[in-house]
Amino acid sequence: MTSNCRGYYYLIGDSVEFWPEENLLYSRVNGEKITLFIAASRCLQLLLSQQGELVPQRNLFEAGWQKNGLEVSNNTFYQNILMLRKGLKLAGYEQAVIKTVPRQGLTIPSIVPVARIIPDMSTASAEEISITAEENQPSTPSKVDKKASSRPRHVWAILLSLSFGIGIVLLAAWNSSENKNFFSNFNFVGNIEQCSVYLDNGQTSLQSYMQFIAQNNFTCKKQEVVYFTANPLVPRASVIRCEWPFASGTKNLCISEYYLEWQHNE
Repeated sequence: MTSNCRGYYYLIGDSVEFWPEENLLYSRVNGEKITLFIAASRCLQLLLSQQGELVPQRNLFEAGWQKNGLEVSNNTFYQNILMLRKGLKLAGYEQAVIKTVPRQGLTIPSIVPVARIIPDMSTASAEEISITAEENQPSTPSKVDKKASSRPRHVWAILLSLSFGIGIVLLAAWNSSENKNFFSNFNFVGNIEQCSVYLDNGQTSLQSYMQFIAQNNFTCKKQEVVYFTANPLVPRASVIRCEWPFASGTKNLCISEYYLEWQHNE
């Protein structure tokens, strides 16, 4: 499954693909697509990147929540790990992937078959491969352009300086993208019952939020900011309450809540 996804993915046991940038589990067995909460996805990514090693709980807290200015309780953390385990089983991998080491942390044992795959290399078209081969062929001798060779050396120095400057700009842009706002997928929909409401773009509708607050007697403090996600595949919803809209690099006080048995009814 590469057409709509970006970057690399982890293949777990030849049956489940995990796409970190999409927060997605995809089953090669039954075609199931399971969207993970962002915090759970970051924890799974960290565990896979350090497979065979014990990952302390504090490191998982940092990767999933604290890195983005959020505080997390032990209960919320364990709910996310439970969701990961259930998600992997729903995707068709029946064996235990995540092992708990009591009072220490979590690990994905080395015995679990895991491969990190960059699909761009394996899906390159024949035309692209042909072009690359042609570029790598030694060039045939040609007449030297005396006019070109006589260009002043300072012109090349200027071009090199410009190239260096552009490289710095691109590197800064890349770093900005890598440290992308945790809430960049949320869109502001308006003020509802004293809440400034943001919904997860692509998987949460305003109708599902209205149903959620009605069924759970959900209320806000005045001007409280709420980030809401309803998972369309499994019965769970996420609410993150903040004092003000999240902005990268700005301190904020946020609390996350999970509703594991709630699901939107059409």
